[in-house]
Amino acid sequence: DTPQLEFSLSAADVAGTPLDGLLNFGDANRDFTFVGGCDRFRHANEYDDSRLQLFASADYVWGDHVFTFGGEYESFELRNLFISDSSGRFRYFSVADIQSNSPNIQYQNIPSNDTAAGATSFTSDRYVLFAQDNWQINDVFSINYGFRYERFSMDDAPTADPLIEADYGITSTANLDGVDIFLPRIGFRWDALDRTTVSGGFGRFSGGNPWVWISNAFQQPVVFASGNFSNLTSLDVPQSLQDAVAAGTPGRVDMIDPNFELPSDWKASIRVDHEFDLVFSDLFDLGRDYRATFQYLYTNSDQTFGWQNMTQIGLASSLPVGVAPDGRPIYADLEDLGYSTGLTMLTNFDGGESHVFSVSLGKDYENGLGFQVGYAYQDVTAVTEGTSSRGVSNWRGIADVDPNNPSPRPSIFQVEDRFTVNLSYENEIFGNLETRFDVFGDIRSGSGFHYSFVEDRNYHLFGRSGSLEDPYSNSPLYVPTANDPLVVYGSGFDLDGFNQMVDSQGLARGRIQEAFGQQSGWNQQWDLRIQQELPGIWGAERFVGENRLKLVIDVQNFPNLLNDEWGTQTSGPSNGQLATVRASMVEASDVATNGVDGATALTGDDVRTTCASAGACVYRFENYTSRDETSDNLTSSVYRIRVGLRYEF
Repeated sequence: DTPQLEFSLSAADVAGTPLDGLLNFGDANRDFTFVGGCDRFRHANEYDDSRLQLFASADYVWGDHVFTFGGEYESFELRNLFISDSSGRFRYFSVADIQSNSPNIQYQNIPSNDTAAGATSFTSDRYVLFAQDNWQINDVFSINYGFRYERFSMDDAPTADPLIEADYGITSTANLDGVDIFLPRIGFRWDALDRTTVSGGFGRFSGGNPWVWISNAFQQPVVFASGNFSNLTSLDVPQSLQDAVAAGTPGRVDMIDPNFELPSDWKASIRVDHEFDLVFSDLFDLGRDYRATFQYLYTNSDQTFGWQNMTQIGLASSLPVGVAPDGRPIYADLEDLGYSTGLTMLTNFDGGESHVFSVSLGKDYENGLGFQVGYAYQDVTAVTEGTSSRGVSNWRGIADVDPNNPSPRPSIFQVEDRFTVNLSYENEIFGNLETRFDVFGDIRSGSGFHYSFVEDRNYHLFGRSGSLEDPYSNSPLYVPTANDPLVVYGSGFDLDGFNQMVDSQGLARGRIQEAFGQQSGWNQQWDLRIQQELPGIWGAERFVGENRLKLVIDVQNFPNLLNDEWGTQTSGPSNGQLATVRASMVEASDVATNGVDGATALTGDDVRTTCASAGACVYRFENYTSRDETSDNLTSSVYRIRVGLRYEF
């Protein structure tokens, strides 16, 4: 593992400076991170797991009923090593710092400074019982109903941390032992007409839970140390920081809610499959055996995965919570209070549902032509998506006015409108060898995004989760009215450009932007597949019978192969966040006394403690940056060709 290097430099800092002369210290194979560019985090990170699964079931037939009973046992063993910044985070704030290798270094490790010894492991057993009855009520109607019961057993538990129990008043050793869930289901199938089938069902479903989120709580307690250094000769962590870690009191950064429940979804669906002919007369025959399908799926999330920053909501030194001008909470600046990383608790959130409608129509003609077209509509709300392996990253990634108590909002993964097209042609062009062409089209609406405040190491408005965890720019933007009392404008703010953006995007004024409530531009992709049968291996039919070779050529985004101006695809803002307004929090009385530009920007934990009540502070909009909501996706805009040979017998 190599250290993470951060260079906080502006364009003016490096103008006219030969960069090849800046980075000539230490190992030439180090990874470098430029703040404002890509971030490459380097931590100790190993993850291994193994499973043993046993499964048994039995069927019993009684009249029109087929009963199925069974059970399942799974033993899951996991080893996980993840210690952030265990190789050091080296931060440089000027060209001179880089030239002399004089960084600020942040370091975190277990007290022994032996990173490999920080790995943790645990074993979990899962017991499952299930039962189901398939009942053929009559020739055209059948139902199936049953249940699945799961229960976890864990002898291993996270290391007890007396500081957590003393400071927060809750146990730090919670695991999944004894956690269980009951999953009932019922479904039906009705052959309503000769060529029409209706099916559907209702039930509760759970599974596919990322074990890494559970394992975070089992990681060993760590100690944080930092310092400023000059004229270093290497990128090794200085001995003084290692000594500070060895002498420090270790603390945990993740825990599991003692009342944690297994997340699940309640799902209900209905589907209609219908075949029909378009034959109106001998002169007007459009073919037979068209296939049409309609489907609706409803999902209601129950006790989804969630994360809370306990250091912000559970410590006396972090309370009371402040109040922003628009009413959202202002949490503690944990770095200012001396914390490297807050304590993150894996818990449950309520809310989130989805409605998905889809229709399709298809047919295969006798001349070898065929088609399948479809449309799907999604309306998906979520509280969290859980896109990271770390608890604190998942918490920081919550896009909401209150990340510790978020509400359902549009999911960033929602594709509101989607059209699909499959055109095919199949025939024996070369002798009796089959040739098939398929064209696949995918036309879809854009991804969700929202306008947000610019927040980083130097600017934060609503709290910070520690010196190792700078805020994301994902706090939804407040859009002021024409003469909004909650906002003042610094002399350098481009108010005309900002208003033009607000009006062109139709943003509601006097309100906080809904997270992921905007939509980027549409995209489409067309792929081509060519399949050609080839003669089999001569003489192999004596051993394997009839056999064939099949050549398969896949061309992804084939319009770009035909013309380099075609097939261009775009992406919405990264992580659904379009940070356009840099603002600071200023005290309303300070503005009244010293003017907008003369008021002092609140920093550190003063933002929370000064803005203690509604009306105490106002936003000072200082800078507006116009940014496009879509950008060219170079990775998806190129064509790719894959050629394969398959042997079939």
